[in-house]
Amino acid sequence: MKILQNSDIPIYQQIANQFKEDILSGKLKQGEYLPSIRGLAKDLRISVITTMKAYEELASQGLVTAMQGKGYYVNAQDTEMLHEQHLRKMEEHLLNAISAARIAGIPDSEVLQILEMLLSDRE
Repeated sequence: MKILQNSDIPIYQQIANQFKEDILSGKLKQGEYLPSIRGLAKDLRISVITTMKAYEELASQGLVTAMQGKGYYVNAQDTEMLHEQHLRKMEEHLLNAISAARIAGIPDSEVLQILEMLLSDRE
């Protein structure tokens, strides 16, 4: 896990975002336990309170659940919710690409051509 100390994003949020990505991508599966709060804090050389805040953030989003004496484990993910989250992420990336194309003066027809080419290369 990489934490940027000089980022505008708070450390607890960076941790939560990385775990969220791992959960939504399937890298962390249902029932898997996250590293212990103390262990992760030690590994990252950060406060236990910061790590706890990240885990609580994930719990508030319904991604993990705390088990007394055992730590936090990954919840089963709603496939419809996962699909929506992936769609939102894709839309965000496409909007960024469209914005970059417009800044560069690339016409929409050329953007569509590139997208079609990229899609056909993946098949």
